[in-house]
Amino acid sequence: MSTITPFDIHDIIHIRGVDHPESIGVGPDGMAYTTGTGCQVYRLDLEENLACEFSSTEARCLGTAVDADGNLYAAHTAGDVLKITPDGEVSVYATAPDGDEFLCTNYPAFDRQGRMYLSDSGDWSGELNGHIYRIGPGEGQARLWYPEPVDTPNAIALDSEEQHLYFVETFGSAIARIPIHEDGSAGTLERVVHMPRHIPDGIAFDTEGRLWIACHRPDAIYVYDLASRRLELFAEDWMGEALRGPTDVAFAGPNRDILLAASLDNLVVHRFDNTGAVGLPLNHPRLP
Repeated sequence: MSTITPFDIHDIIHIRGVDHPESIGVGPDGMAYTTGTGCQVYRLDLEENLACEFSSTEARCLGTAVDADGNLYAAHTAGDVLKITPDGEVSVYATAPDGDEFLCTNYPAFDRQGRMYLSDSGDWSGELNGHIYRIGPGEGQARLWYPEPVDTPNAIALDSEEQHLYFVETFGSAIARIPIHEDGSAGTLERVVHMPRHIPDGIAFDTEGRLWIACHRPDAIYVYDLASRRLELFAEDWMGEALRGPTDVAFAGPNRDILLAASLDNLVVHRFDNTGAVGLPLNHPRLP
């Protein structure tokens, strides 16, 4: 069982040129992406630590996922999932089921078969009206996957064996998971870790099976060891200067050893080098 070494916040590198980024997407080559509140879509140059806007959308995008060809799939607050090509062309990839509307599409993630899981956070009113959907490869329409409403589902991630879908319950101050049965159906929701007086937002797995958790409030990143059930603090900044409002975490770069954290409250992406951790490889299917 490894122990996390707290990170010196003075060693955080700030990647500038972004507009209040909320999420981090990572491609098969380790290329990282983020989006801005002004509907911008950025690539992150990890050699120069700069962001480059290469596309924009009609409404704000939140979480993103990337396929094997480098196409970006973004949860669009206007109520659908967009596909953004490497050249910046934008099209609709998926919509809500017939007769329904998404309330706040938030985060997509692919499994190995190219199925996309999608969180809909609900209307952020405090009512329990979030949902988890699934979209078949190239299907174009989402289907409700987990049958019951859930509490403000935010970032999502699959474990290495794809036995569970993990997701953040932001207003529930918790990380939860849902078993994925052999037939693809959803099992019973289980809360994995409760974090009172915290607002968790983003998660990422490392190769040791630990969950890295970005908390928008307080300004902190934690690591949760699923085997030992130990929650450890990786970085915090009560002044909100070096680390402010982290809303997502992801491992990027060719070796997946660069930890990035989006900053909804700032004009930077936070970069952490030499963390001692390597990110779990993400699924980048080749879609129809």
